[in-house]
Amino acid sequence: LSQGQIVFVKKVIDYIVQNGYIENVSELMRPPFDKPQGFIKLFDGSKQKRIVELVNEIKENAVKVVG
Repeated sequence: LSQGQIVFVKKVIDYIVQNGYIENVSELMRPPFDKPQGFIKLFDGSKQKRIVELVNEIKENAVKVVG
């Protein structure tokens, strides 16, 4: 991963640690994830798809544990 991609992934991890999960993957397009570069510009299609899958898996696991 590039430095920008690593920064983005760390933001995602920090957000999940603080909040439990990301409710909707569309949040990846909004603050705090959109600066300094957005999700779409940072990752190619296959990496975007994999990140979305992982974010959704984490949410599903969190909801199962709570529910």
